[in-house]
Amino acid sequence: MIKINLLPTKKKPPKKVIDLQQQVILAVLILILVMMALGYYWKTQNDRITMLENDKMAAEKQIADQNNMLKEVKNVEDERKKVFEKIEIIEKLKKNQAGPVLLLDAVSAALPKGVNVTSLSETNNNINLEGEAFTNEDVVRFIDNLKASLLLKDVMLLETSQVTQDKIDIY
Repeated sequence: MIKINLLPTKKKPPKKVIDLQQQVILAVLILILVMMALGYYWKTQNDRITMLENDKMAAEKQIADQNNMLKEVKNVEDERKKVFEKIEIIEKLKKNQAGPVLLLDAVSAALPKGVNVTSLSETNNNINLEGEAFTNEDVVRFIDNLKASLLLKDVMLLETSQVTQDKIDIY
């Protein structure tokens, strides 16, 4: 047989999510969203740091390359300067080359027989000659020939002295 209970029963109220449970769920959801936002922010900052480090390394490499090029430019400038200095010296030597040659030519042309020049020096545009001659007249003729030269001016005889070498009188 079938039993039927006619007594009233206590109905349990349906389970309701109470306010505290709702707040906990809401807090967990907010916490998850905040964690996701912080994760995204951390990733973007990390990517930015990586990009800036790469830019810094590229800039340092460029600076190093430019420093190397600057050194090369300085070396080229130094070499150029040295070459120009050498060219100036060569030009100066070319200009001054004619003077000594003309001087030696004038002295050689004025040199009579019997006179030997033993030294020739130049200081402060003054030329000093020392030499030997067999007679005093040869010395005078040499001085007169030097005075007649257009290249030399104010020719003067400082001194002559007689010396005997190998039983020969030399002035």
